[in-house]
Amino acid sequence: MTELHMSPEVRALLGPEGLARAAEVSLTDGQCVTCRQPLDGTVNMVVRTNGAFTHVSYAHDRCNPSEVIQMGPDFAPATPADGYTMTMTAAVIDHGGADLPVLVAETVGKAYVVTDNPTGELTNVVASHLLGQGFHLVSRIRQAPAQVPEWIGVLLLDHGPAGEDGLLILDPEGEKFFVGTVELPDGWLQLAARYGWAVLYVGNVGLAELRHDDKAATKALRAAAQAGQLVGARIAIGSPPPTGA
Repeated sequence: MTELHMSPEVRALLGPEGLARAAEVSLTDGQCVTCRQPLDGTVNMVVRTNGAFTHVSYAHDRCNPSEVIQMGPDFAPATPADGYTMTMTAAVIDHGGADLPVLVAETVGKAYVVTDNPTGELTNVVASHLLGQGFHLVSRIRQAPAQVPEWIGVLLLDHGPAGEDGLLILDPEGEKFFVGTVELPDGWLQLAARYGWAVLYVGNVGLAELRHDDKAATKALRAAAQAGQLVGARIAIGSPPPTGA
């Protein structure tokens, strides 16, 4: 069990609204921002800020004190390339009566950005980055968000060490947004093939224990959307042709 600690200077910087939102963050399955090991015991809130951006993260008590670190004018929100390991969950989710193939990326390290300190929303660092890449803040799971051009998802079926399905997602610059294994539920592959795209949601949803329960996954996605913690877009997706085809 984790116990969250915030120093007086952190409390003063974030203010009542920011503190309330930071305290609501689930640290279950989270990683320490310093050592990248699972969070446990006393967890300290560490805040980096330059006045324009406020970056909230979490660290073991033994790794980093709870403190405010003043940054220079070039300080900016983190990007996926800054070492934020992600998990990926595939699900078939109802959107206004239509079942759609969905991918949900969640950062293992817990870190957030507050852009309107001290009363602004906390946004997942990777989700915050994607808002500048054509993704949209999702408030309701009613219809698929707009497609972002040149984002590509490549399914590598049966390519994992034990025959798992693999997934590679590339951004428009060809950078790897995600590479790893993904468990595809029944019907997901057929839907992705029919549409030629999948919905990619990014945020802190808590799907690790809900991989085989689409109803519970839908409920969790809706809760994350209502809390302002979800961004999304449609991305093109497909599989490479068989060798020799």
